[in-house]
Amino acid sequence: MIVVNGRKVEVIMTRKEELFAYYKSVKDRAVCVTLFIKMPTGETEVISNSNIEAKMAYIDKTYDDELVHSGCKQICIENYAFACMDDAMDFGSAIMNMKEALKVARKGWNGKHQYIQLASGISYKTPDGKIVNCDHEAIGNRAIAFVGTSGVQMGWLASQADMLAEDWMVVE
Repeated sequence: MIVVNGRKVEVIMTRKEELFAYYKSVKDRAVCVTLFIKMPTGETEVISNSNIEAKMAYIDKTYDDELVHSGCKQICIENYAFACMDDAMDFGSAIMNMKEALKVARKGWNGKHQYIQLASGISYKTPDGKIVNCDHEAIGNRAIAFVGTSGVQMGWLASQADMLAEDWMVVE
């Protein structure tokens, strides 16, 4: 609503204008954008991207005012969300943010500067001095690393409390 000549007037924005207005309001705190995109097959594809500025520029040039793809009218952005530094999230969202190269932590963790992040390029030395480069069929060469006051713990495992908590946050 805006006031014109003393009267309240409802302002109707396009879906694209709403998205960019929301982005402008969180731009300084946003660390990731998640898009829920309706595909021609009827499925919804979820895309998370930490390069927000580039993704917003792509949306601006590729989608029309109602967030329909200019190259394929059967593709549209159904919904969107911005993860911000001070937003609490669930464990699934924390994992998605780690996959976007961000560090995450529980608000309830006691130690300062504790966080987890996705590690890759993992190798280890055997007792006989051989270097083994880790590789796994399902996850490749990645593991979750816990970084705390005592150092780095590779292969961190979440507790039931961690997995069910909704106080996860992106940290710097």
